[in-house]
Amino acid sequence: MKKVLVIGGGLSGLAASCYLSHNKFDVTLIESTHKLGGKTHSFQERNSKIEIDNGQHILLGCYFETLNFLKLISAINKIKVQNEFSINYLIPNFQVHLLKSSNFFYPFNLLYGLYSFSLLTVKDKISLIRLLLKIKFIDSDSLSIISVKKWLENENQTQASIRLFWEVICVGALNISTDVASAKLFCEILKQIFWSGSDSFKIILPEKSLNDTFIHPIESFLKKNNVGIFKSEKCEKFIVSENKIIGIKTNKRTLTGFDYYLIAVPFYSLKLLEIINTNNLDIKYSPILNVYLWLNNNPLKEPFYAVADSVIHWIFNQHDFINITISNADNLIDKSRIEIEKIIKDELNRFIPNLSKEIKRTVIIKEKKATFIPSNENLRKRLKSKTEISNLFLAGDWTDTKLPSTIEGAIKSARIAAEEIIKDSFDRK
Repeated sequence: MKKVLVIGGGLSGLAASCYLSHNKFDVTLIESTHKLGGKTHSFQERNSKIEIDNGQHILLGCYFETLNFLKLISAINKIKVQNEFSINYLIPNFQVHLLKSSNFFYPFNLLYGLYSFSLLTVKDKISLIRLLLKIKFIDSDSLSIISVKKWLENENQTQASIRLFWEVICVGALNISTDVASAKLFCEILKQIFWSGSDSFKIILPEKSLNDTFIHPIESFLKKNNVGIFKSEKCEKFIVSENKIIGIKTNKRTLTGFDYYLIAVPFYSLKLLEIINTNNLDIKYSPILNVYLWLNNNPLKEPFYAVADSVIHWIFNQHDFINITISNADNLIDKSRIEIEKIIKDELNRFIPNLSKEIKRTVIIKEKKATFIPSNENLRKRLKSKTEISNLFLAGDWTDTKLPSTIEGAIKSARIAAEEIIKDSFDRK
C-alpha cells in the first residue's frame, strides 16, 4: 500500500485525503493550526453559543465536483437545493424584485424568467438574453486578454444589465469586479451555470453549518479509512535527495517513509515552504467581509437576498440573526469595527428602514486573503498539480483548475491531485 503525506487540512487537503484513502492509499494528514477546514469552517459564537460559519458559501447546481464529493462522504443530505431557481433582489425602502425561472422546459424556463424580471427594462432584458444565448457558442480563449467589463461593453450590454445582473454574478462567483475579472474565466463559468443542464443554475445552501456539511462528515470518512490526522503540526523543512522528497521536518518531529507528498496550502504559504521556485509568481488576493447581526425582530422572510447597488452584496436570513456578505471588500477590510458597523447600519436603513434599531449584537469576520484575484495575469500564474519534484504534488483552489477560488475549485483541485498520484503509482508498477 502506497503511503501519502498530505500537508494542509483545508478543504483541498481533506478532499484529497478522502479520494486517496478511498483508493486504498495509506494517508497521513498534518495541519498547522488546531482546526480543519481552512476557509471552510464554523466556530461557536461566544455569546449565543451558536455555531456560525466563517462566511456564507453559496453552491450551485453546476458544482458537480462538490456534489459528487458530498455523495462520496455520505453528506449529500446536508444541503438544500432550490426547487426552481429564484433570487430576491432587494432595493431601497424594502422593495423586493423576484428573479425566478418559469415552468417552461429548459432553457426557456430561465430565459422567460429573465424576461419577466421587473427590475430591468425591456431593452436591458433583450441585451442580456441575447448575450446569454450567444455564450454557449463563444470560444472563451478569444477573451483571454480582456476584462469582463470590456467584454460586456463589446457585446452592447446596457449599464443596468451590467450593474444589476452581470456584476452580481461576477462579484459573487469571482469575488472581484467586472473591470478586473478575466472575461475568459467568466465566460467559462457562465457556460457551466447556464448551459450544463436544467438544474445547473439552481442555488444550493448548506442546511446547517459548514462544519456539519463538510468537516464532520469528512472526519468520519477519514476515520473509517484509517487516515491519521495530526493538528497543530507545521511543516518546516523538506528533506530532498535526487529530485525526490524523502521526508519532512515539522515543529514536532521528522516524518519519513512516504511514497508521495501532497502540499495543499494557500499559495502564500507555499512560498514560505521554499520547496519549489515561486520567485516569479505573485498571486494577488481579494478579501471578503462577513457581518453577523443578532436582531430583536427580524422582518426578513426569504432565506437570502441579493442587494442591488450597495456595498452589501448578500443578506442571508437565519431568523434570530442575519449574515451580510460583502465580496471584493478592499474598501472595507482595513476599517475599524466602529466604522464598519456604521456603514452597515446606514446601508441597512436605506434598504430596510429602521432595521438598525433592532440590532442587538454584531460579529465581524474579516478574510483578507479569501480568494485569489482571477485577472488574466493571475490566471497565467496558476501551477499544475504535478511538480518537477518526482513525488511532490499540489492542490488548492489557486492551482490550475480552470475554476475560480471556490469550494468547487478546491474540491476539483483535490480530485486532480489524487488522480495524478494514482496515475503515477500505476505507472511505477
